[in-house]
Amino acid sequence: MMKKMISLPIFVLMLFTSCKDTSKNYFTEVSPEIDVMRQMIKDYEAGDWVSYKSHYTEHAKMYHNRVNSNPCTIDEAIEEHKTYIDQVKNYKYSTTENQTVEMIIDSKGTTWVSFWGVWTGTFAESGNEAEIIVHITSRFVDGKINQEHMYWDTAPFVMERIWD
Repeated sequence: MMKKMISLPIFVLMLFTSCKDTSKNYFTEVSPEIDVMRQMIKDYEAGDWVSYKSHYTEHAKMYHNRVNSNPCTIDEAIEEHKTYIDQVKNYKYSTTENQTVEMIIDSKGTTWVSFWGVWTGTFAESGNEAEIIVHITSRFVDGKINQEHMYWDTAPFVMERIWD
């Protein structure tokens, strides 16, 4: 009887400790991946497409204002960027004080970096200025982006074409 009384608390203790959550959820605002994201944005602003592309894996899937069933390649994404910025005489993202960049490692162990910022530009033909909120979430594998979801409001570009 005494053995059973001692065994029960040990069994209960083992049960509770074995059910402990061992996932590695993690959140930070400082990491090498965040540095990559910030450099990628600087390369975009400078129009340095060779350096920009170097931050992505060879087969990265890009979802820029797209649903998950319709990705494009990094080369197609760069051409899309060029199409938009060809319409403006200057462009940049807001200062780093007005940006948020953070990284999480989710419960599956996947590394994601998210960016929120304001893109500003002046249209070449009209001189109109635009401020567009941009959100980017990128999945990292071995220090490079292999999946990117980017969303922004294209209305200012559409309106420029309509009023031409």
